[in-house]
Amino acid sequence: MRNKLSPESLMMTHGYNPEWSEGAIKSPLFLTSTFTFQTAEEGKSFFEIAYSLRENEQKEQLGLIYSRINNPNLEILENRLCLWDKADDCAVFESGMSAISTTLLEFLNPGDLLLFNSPTYKGTDHFIKDFLHKIGVEAIGFYPDQSKEYIIDKI
Repeated sequence: MRNKLSPESLMMTHGYNPEWSEGAIKSPLFLTSTFTFQTAEEGKSFFEIAYSLRENEQKEQLGLIYSRINNPNLEILENRLCLWDKADDCAVFESGMSAISTTLLEFLNPGDLLLFNSPTYKGTDHFIKDFLHKIGVEAIGFYPDQSKEYIIDKI
């Protein structure tokens, strides 16, 4: 019977195929923003999938285009975090503000109320008070020393 490897062991190689990088055993850091295609048709196909211009065919995968669309460094990290957390999917972000705004936009709808602690990072504060307000999300900031009654009165 085969032993099941622990996530700690699997993390060393998971999400990386040596064939992708000239046979390198360990995943290299990809220090590029753009990638080549085998043919112009292949490039066209990758862009169509990336921009949801068509559904990908069975077993067809998105190829590398541009590191802001799909970044091999981040994809390997996401695959390893999924393994570690036993998650179906994962997303990593290149800045805290992009993670915060994406999360808030995923879960908030016009008419929702967001309670948030103050003070907060100025970029986050601006996003919450200005942008979310423009799309119909009400937000109330509160300080740690304020009572529950203060918050209820604001609602």
